[in-house]
Amino acid sequence: MQRQQSSSRFYWLIILATAYVSWYFYYVAQYAVNIPYLDDYDAILKYIITFRKVDFAEQLKSLLLPHNEHIMMITRVVSWISYGLTKKINFGSLLLIGNGLLVIQLIFLYRLFTPSNRFSAIYFLMVILVFLNPQYSPTSFWVMALWSNIWVVLPVTLSIFLLSNSKTLYWALPVAILSLFSNGNGLMIWPVGFFIMLMDKRPLKQYLVWGFTAILACGTYFYLMRQQPSSGIFELSNLLFLPLNLLAFLGSYGALLGGKLGQAMAVLVGLIVFIMSLISFKKYLQSWERTNLILLSLMVFIFLTALAVALFRAEKGMSIIIGGRYRQYSSLAVALSFLMGFRLIKFSVNRLIALLPWIIVLIITLLSFYRDIGLRKTTEWRTVTDYYNILNNQVDVYTTDGTPRFVKTATEAQKIGLYTIPLPYDLMAQLKMASPLPFQGKQQKEHNEETKADGITCGNYWLIEEPQLEFPNAANEAIYLVLTKGQKKIIFPTASTRNDLVSMLKQQSYFKKGLEAEAYDCIQSFNQYQINWLKVGTKPVLYITNTTIFDQ
Repeated sequence: MQRQQSSSRFYWLIILATAYVSWYFYYVAQYAVNIPYLDDYDAILKYIITFRKVDFAEQLKSLLLPHNEHIMMITRVVSWISYGLTKKINFGSLLLIGNGLLVIQLIFLYRLFTPSNRFSAIYFLMVILVFLNPQYSPTSFWVMALWSNIWVVLPVTLSIFLLSNSKTLYWALPVAILSLFSNGNGLMIWPVGFFIMLMDKRPLKQYLVWGFTAILACGTYFYLMRQQPSSGIFELSNLLFLPLNLLAFLGSYGALLGGKLGQAMAVLVGLIVFIMSLISFKKYLQSWERTNLILLSLMVFIFLTALAVALFRAEKGMSIIIGGRYRQYSSLAVALSFLMGFRLIKFSVNRLIALLPWIIVLIITLLSFYRDIGLRKTTEWRTVTDYYNILNNQVDVYTTDGTPRFVKTATEAQKIGLYTIPLPYDLMAQLKMASPLPFQGKQQKEHNEETKADGITCGNYWLIEEPQLEFPNAANEAIYLVLTKGQKKIIFPTASTRNDLVSMLKQQSYFKKGLEAEAYDCIQSFNQYQINWLKVGTKPVLYITNTTIFDQ
């Protein structure tokens, strides 16, 4: 009878997990754009353009070329595979396949979950909801970051599994090297290895083998990094807030709000993760169980990654610490905390208390999706407008010095047909097809000047608001600000503000009426540029006003 119950709950886990994972990939497919985003221009397009005609030996060497502060071999490999199969780079396909890495990591996590009478198989669904989370993340929709930041977790995890068994140390060595050359934080596998050996009381020989390999691999890594000068220098920053930044990194999964309140939520969740790790560490010292060692080692890897980010990426304060690029690591930390909790709780729990984690996880999952619909869409639109401005205007509107970073790469990729832009995202074609429509707008304009700490992104922009237009509801629709002067058209993404819950119910709309756009003008003046709006969908429309950006 007990076995039948266990099987039934396992089948329910399979059904519910399949349904949720299928929805997740539908969501990714809906927002994935087959256009390069930020470093994709250099890390993928320029890379393939540069090395596509050299001999095979040079192509192999090129896999180890640094990109900024990282060597990301697997990102190079998947770029070659995409190009080799079709002679094109399909960013949409690479995004979908790359998100599949998260599912592989879930298989590893299930190996660390043992169903019991207290926590049946269905409880692993909670881990799935936490780790495969729809929180907005540039990583999920950014090929270069996806195949480095997410991929690196897989060889790190496999290496930890192998290291936890003293008989498979030598199998762990090549996997650890693969981790190192997949992304910069893959470097953390080496101290994690020493942690495992210390906890497991390994013989001196294993320390020596691991240490010698670490010195050789890391020496090679830093030698290769020195062959290409870095464009920037990392500086230690915000050291006074280092403990808070560490906790915020670990708990950014729970930062459901913006500003100080969201940061406080991240720190609180991070504190819970830290306490759970300490309790699990104490439990391991009593039981010496291999599964506990693996869980702790994965958490140490995340702690070390958090430390590196908090030391070298905190120049903008806590906002960058809990930014979308790193949230998968926080989701993994929270998922590991649940797995630790399942192993630690041996006593009876009130049913209402047992239900509370389910409610919290479901609410976070739901709010994570709805909270950032506008941000996901406007990021998608920025990807599209960046490509248009780079290719057709030879300008990167966000740079501080006017240097168009990706113009040559985009032009060459277009010339040789390295990738094909889908029609809905081809704004030049959409402008040609758009029906002109006179529009008496009520634009409100305000010029802002900001000092950006990174010294890369332009800080000066015109904030242009149009209260008579609305954020599109249909998934295939988009709306852009078009600044026009003669034949030249510079395009910017738009955004809107969410309604509160009461207004949503009354107006039947997620967004408030009205649009706004930030027109960056660091490198050129928009004097005499006319304000127009392009709505893309089934039938593109160009709303034409008689207002220029400097009109009062």
